[in-house]
Amino acid sequence: MTIAPQVPVVAACFKADPLVPPTKEMKSLVDYQQNGMVGFGESPYGRSQPGYPPTVTETTLKLNARRTMGIGESGKVSYFEPAPNGTWRVCRVDLWVPKRDSEDHRIMSERTLRYSAGNDFLGTLVQQDRNLAYSTVYSYDTKGRIDRIEKANFSERPKTTFKAKHCRRYDERDNVVLWVSPEHTNKCPSGDPSSQDEWRQFKYGQYNGEQVELLSRWHIPKEDGRWKEQWEPFQISPTPGSARGHANVDSQRGVWEIFGSNYGRLDNNAANMVVDEFGHWNGSNYYFPKPPVPMTVLEKPEEIYKLERRRVSRVDNQIRLVELFKPNEHVSRHRFYTLDGNVLRHEQLNQKGKITRIITINDWRQPRPGSKPDFDDRLLSTSTPRVAGLKIYHRVYDIMANGRASLVAVSWDASNRLPFQDAPVSVSNLAYGTPDGKIRWRSAEDFNRAFDTSDNASQVYPDKQNIDIGSD
Repeated sequence: MTIAPQVPVVAACFKADPLVPPTKEMKSLVDYQQNGMVGFGESPYGRSQPGYPPTVTETTLKLNARRTMGIGESGKVSYFEPAPNGTWRVCRVDLWVPKRDSEDHRIMSERTLRYSAGNDFLGTLVQQDRNLAYSTVYSYDTKGRIDRIEKANFSERPKTTFKAKHCRRYDERDNVVLWVSPEHTNKCPSGDPSSQDEWRQFKYGQYNGEQVELLSRWHIPKEDGRWKEQWEPFQISPTPGSARGHANVDSQRGVWEIFGSNYGRLDNNAANMVVDEFGHWNGSNYYFPKPPVPMTVLEKPEEIYKLERRRVSRVDNQIRLVELFKPNEHVSRHRFYTLDGNVLRHEQLNQKGKITRIITINDWRQPRPGSKPDFDDRLLSTSTPRVAGLKIYHRVYDIMANGRASLVAVSWDASNRLPFQDAPVSVSNLAYGTPDGKIRWRSAEDFNRAFDTSDNASQVYPDKQNIDIGSD
């Protein structure tokens, strides 16, 4: 995203060389704590930290003109320049500290003498055995909003320079649209910010006279040159129903997660639009098995369909429905219902999106199937008279063209002959066979291969070698 720069107006007391003090036309106060200046301009949010500085009146300046620093104490000297409304705004704050016997202070003493040369007021501070340690400069744009904050360390080697600490840009409604903390570049960007600096970008729109936040983007650099971003939230337009959500991005994978979104509307179906226990659909999460994914997908929702994508939908508490969509397709051939990384149910579909097979674990059923479910679970018979007295684990149903379900395979715990007791199944003791109690498959691998299923939902996790299906 290109972020249009704004032309700053340099503070009247700012000099490119930190060793050049403000002119005598500037007003100054000693050890004066101005209300509203703590953290001013440092927050990335225009709502919580206004862009316009707190100002002081001529009367306030006169009333505080005789303030001094205590003997042997540190103190600040604040400089003020005229503000557009006839008051005065802060433009520079110098921190003075008592001299100490150290290499840093010897460097400070040399530079403090240069800074105070010819200035009686500053000369008095030098005579009181003080050094100038730091200077903070506040600069404003043409509307009088804080544009940047720069700091200089008077013991810095090899020379003292101003380095930008906070940079801001605004829209016409005084919202912050870019905030930068340029710890790497040490300067405010004239165009797009550097990937090596921390920054936040915001975007707003209007709908029916109300402001709508369209973007909150947080760029976080890492020491090794990589970076990550959080888009929380993003929205394509201010109109209701616009594509929106949250996203995670990084320099290696690009967009690797879109969550809590209404993205992928063409992928919607009766199963993955199921409501939660409160009657709400919570949106879907998307993950991408084949990175990197370009960030343009967050500005052009239709681009998501060009990608292989895993969609995860919340069903109930920690229960998730997981589907995998191939590029330019909107039918997932496999649906897995999972709980904390464990498969509860596997549905297989044909190219038209009709369920052809259902595999349940411990007879798991849809908690809220809705008025028009893909399949009515009441049609799934649990009758297995030939293996009565055994605890059934898997049930495999083939779904006929007429919608009827035929139980074709089961697994059971041969060591547990008390099926009505709430005891865990011993998977290592499972037998795999037909509903008439005949063992047909000698291992879980044979059984899974026969019915194109898996214990770890690998059909929808092609990107994971050691699949942890609870991680999405």
